[in-house]
Amino acid sequence: MARDGRRSATAVVRDWAAGLREHWFAGLTAGGLALVLLLVVLNALRRNLGELLFEQTPFLPWLRNVTEAFATGLITMLLVTLAVVATYNRTSSYRRLRYPALILAVFVASAAGTAIMALVESRGSWEFFANPAWAGSLGMWILAIWPRYLTLGLLIAGVFVAFRLREESETATQRVEVDRARFAMQMDEARLAVLRAQIEPHFLFNTLAIVRRLYQTEPAKAESMLGNLMRYLSVALPQMRAADSTLGREASLTESYLAIQQIRMGTRLAFEVDIPAALRDAQVPPMMILTLAENSIKHGLNPLPEGGAVRISARAEGEHIRLEVADTGQGFTTSSGGGTGLANTRARLAAMYGQAAQLVLSMNRPRGVTAAITLPRGVTAAPPP
Repeated sequence: MARDGRRSATAVVRDWAAGLREHWFAGLTAGGLALVLLLVVLNALRRNLGELLFEQTPFLPWLRNVTEAFATGLITMLLVTLAVVATYNRTSSYRRLRYPALILAVFVASAAGTAIMALVESRGSWEFFANPAWAGSLGMWILAIWPRYLTLGLLIAGVFVAFRLREESETATQRVEVDRARFAMQMDEARLAVLRAQIEPHFLFNTLAIVRRLYQTEPAKAESMLGNLMRYLSVALPQMRAADSTLGREASLTESYLAIQQIRMGTRLAFEVDIPAALRDAQVPPMMILTLAENSIKHGLNPLPEGGAVRISARAEGEHIRLEVADTGQGFTTSSGGGTGLANTRARLAAMYGQAAQLVLSMNRPRGVTAAITLPRGVTAAPPP
């Protein structure tokens, strides 16, 4: 219990110190304190340089005087520094009052510091102010010493404000960049949602129309097509809003689609799906293989009276997976590389994986097009909106 209590007290002190720094002394850095220390050292040397050069004071007494001047000057400048930092932070919500408050803080802190300096250097005796060496009066002493520390205090305030304004500007710029990146990510997610919704809606209606017509002429084919459609929808519908899928599910979805198209096209379509068992659990974006298969049917095989074949395959290539959809259709045409389906696929790959994934089209042998997608293995796609 005591140990827990000590930990709790430590946590309370730590939180208190963090709150004190955040609300009162934010921006007080080791570099800033080092600059103040340098100013104090230079001022102490300046105050006693005449003794060494003109009064021929022995070195050890002179060094003692310099050390004393350094100590009293440090007290004054630390008071000024802490007053500047605290005033700047506490007036963050009152920007119009910030600079008058800073001037007042430097004024008061430097005056208090020089008063403390006078007490220390007089060994705590107010008779110090009557010493003729200091012009014989308190007023003359203040006029001789305090303005110097007031000037140093204003210099410290100016430097601190300049650094804080630059820091706040950089922070604001970083915040804008973060907001811009977040907005771009939201736009990418919205774009992905639109792309996922662009699966051709007339496919479903055309298939149902063919099923209805086949039931009047070839009921067995109609039943087979309806079964494949149900299989297609059972896989496709849960994946419509998914960010990723497995290669096995995508292969099953595409195989159902091709089976439906094979009933529609008859002997004009042959297809093969070759997915190794070791890769069936690999993460892949949903609907991409299907989109490439649709593209092969629409632009490659449909225009040919004799149709052709579609082959879907996958293989591992080091840290990547290569997915291929090859057809023996009519080959490259003006729309082969610029259709909506291919453009959407490229956009989705760029949004999900950046430069780590790509879609490449090449000539198939002896005829047709091979569309190859290369994905990083084991990388999950961007989440859906």
